[in-house]
Amino acid sequence: MTRALASLRVRLARNAQARVVVPLGRAALLILAATLGALILGAPIQAAQSNPASADSVLIWNDQVNRAIQETSTDAFKASRDLALESIAVFDTIRSINGGPTFLVRLRAPHDLDPGIAAAAAAHAMLNHLFPVRQAAQDAAFAASLAHEPAGPARDRAAAFGAAVADAVFAVRDRDGWDAARRDEAGTAPGRWRPTPPEYLPPLVPQWAALEPFALNRPNQFRPDGPPGLQTAKFRDAAAYVASIGGARSIVRTATQTEIAHYWSDAIGTYAPAGHWNAITATLLAPMDLGLDAEAELFAELNVALADAGIAVADAKYTYWFWRPITVIRAAAARAPADPDWSPLLATPNHPSYISGHSGFSGAAAVVLTARFGTRPFSFLSASVPGVTRGFTSFQQAAEEAAFSRVLGGIHFSFDNADGLATGRAVGTWTLSAFRRIAADRGPVIVMDRPASDPIKNTHGLTGFALDNHSPLNMVTVRQDGREPFNVAVDDRGRFTIPPRRLEPAGVTNLVIAVRGATGRTATARLVIVNAEDNGAVTVPVSVK
Repeated sequence: MTRALASLRVRLARNAQARVVVPLGRAALLILAATLGALILGAPIQAAQSNPASADSVLIWNDQVNRAIQETSTDAFKASRDLALESIAVFDTIRSINGGPTFLVRLRAPHDLDPGIAAAAAAHAMLNHLFPVRQAAQDAAFAASLAHEPAGPARDRAAAFGAAVADAVFAVRDRDGWDAARRDEAGTAPGRWRPTPPEYLPPLVPQWAALEPFALNRPNQFRPDGPPGLQTAKFRDAAAYVASIGGARSIVRTATQTEIAHYWSDAIGTYAPAGHWNAITATLLAPMDLGLDAEAELFAELNVALADAGIAVADAKYTYWFWRPITVIRAAAARAPADPDWSPLLATPNHPSYISGHSGFSGAAAVVLTARFGTRPFSFLSASVPGVTRGFTSFQQAAEEAAFSRVLGGIHFSFDNADGLATGRAVGTWTLSAFRRIAADRGPVIVMDRPASDPIKNTHGLTGFALDNHSPLNMVTVRQDGREPFNVAVDDRGRFTIPPRRLEPAGVTNLVIAVRGATGRTATARLVIVNAEDNGAVTVPVSVK
């Protein structure tokens, strides 16, 4: 365009009933077996002869997400969102093909689609959205997954369908607040978090505290009551304990406890906490041959719970802004002599202490996995600490060890962990309930694209998604400037295009876009377009909420 973009004021309205949320063979698991861990309840997973034609696309592409998280040094919060988006894309693809309710997006599927190919395509498309720097590796992985499938229209249709579901899921969640700006509220008052040595980094992703949850109603739904007062014995005792057992030169921490701290460290550059629990889940599923639908459902439940646990954790962290042990111990802030040379065993993450993220993630994961597998022992070969395998009596015991590891590492207080576990468990329980309710319909959603404009004819073409998790939508209804409404078709990708309408320079056009789902719920987008320039160009639209 040669002229300045016109301004667009978008007012959003939605019916009170509508909700926006906003989620084969085993031979090819050689990669997972070698990379992710040991088999539960006995001997480690044995590497099988590779046969890509029978590869389990759910497990293979879950591993690809973990690889992307590791190779791009993705932080724990973003990693949980990435895993959720990939899992929802795969789950919604398979469920759309099978004709069942999805978590977020249901599209109209041709009858002859191969769910394995479609699931791989959905994961591949989502990872290219989330990790564009790895596109070459991801494209190569996808090409390998298709290499042993007969080329032709059937394969192409399956791949196109999976990619379309992923594009729709990404569009719905792309404006959830993951990249929003938020003010740094660090301070120097007693109890207030401030950057910690050695790098003194600013707070990590404070916007996560306001991120739109996947299943929760709001980020603060399970917000804990807060850390203990600085003058209480509970705070002093917790500070003394972490100072004693969590220091880099601690003489009371045992060798096993040091191993535990490193085993669960999951620092940036690893799979991160959410990826660690995904890797455990993959080793559980690998020998079971449950089928793609059941596997996809479990990963969707797990990763929605982990993503929402991350949001709940961030809400607590950036509500209370509580300081880290290193700050307390070095400054003698807990009625103990100052120890300016004290350092934790693990590097202190650059976000507030209360509540513990590892505890929140692990509490949520334990609830989901216990619901699916029951209380059972298992062992896992760590991807973070090569050669170290730890055994657990249950998922809950593993979660409690993961929480305790943060005290052993010198980076959390015991109350951070206790309240983090409680928050994570509440999120996990809520998520399972949300998945049981998806058949009841979650309501439609409208997501507008950046519209195209034709500066010569002074026209607008408005495009977007109209989506629902219960059944595919057929059309949206549009009313311009109070005139008679007209219908616009929604295609098999969930896309619609409003025919270009001539708009007068410096005029105002009111558009109302409405959609009704099969169960009667509705979503409405109200757009007010102000033409400041004679080309009538429209600026960035937003998703309807």
